[in-house]
Amino acid sequence: MESTMTDKKTVKARLAQVELERELYHAEQELKNYKSNATRSRSITVGTAFGGTTEVSMRGDGGVVLWCILQPVEAIELIHQLAANVGCHIAIKPREDFSSWRGWKVSDEERLRLNGNPPFAGEVPNADNVGANLPPPEQQPGMKIDRSNEHVVATEKTVKRRSPKRASKTP
Repeated sequence: MESTMTDKKTVKARLAQVELERELYHAEQELKNYKSNATRSRSITVGTAFGGTTEVSMRGDGGVVLWCILQPVEAIELIHQLAANVGCHIAIKPREDFSSWRGWKVSDEERLRLNGNPPFAGEVPNADNVGANLPPPEQQPGMKIDRSNEHVVATEKTVKRRSPKRASKTP
């Protein structure tokens, strides 16, 4: 009879130990969950970092901010990864009116060679080859300049001018 009593005591002790281990496990999981929530991003912002790069920043609790700067190729890879995550395919083509394309005369054969990339994407241009050479303003579309005397701004006499001398103060 004594052996059954010791068996019951050891079983009860083992059950108490298992319950204690379970509570410890749940407490550890709760702590991990708390720590992961503290480092979770609450918002994401995308903006320009100049020079053709994109800045992605994530704000967390307590004002903690993480950020990274992406080159155009990395930004496109991120777009594709986001699309794949939600089960989409995205066909990307540069906008024809994109500011980095403006003023660059790109022929059809050059457009095929560039395969959707902006001009000079692989080359480093020298100082003479940067940007666009715009025609004078009067030759640009929508920039009609009338140089006749009929349409000048000041058509009437000037308004009475103030004297440059200061008025004397009265005592």
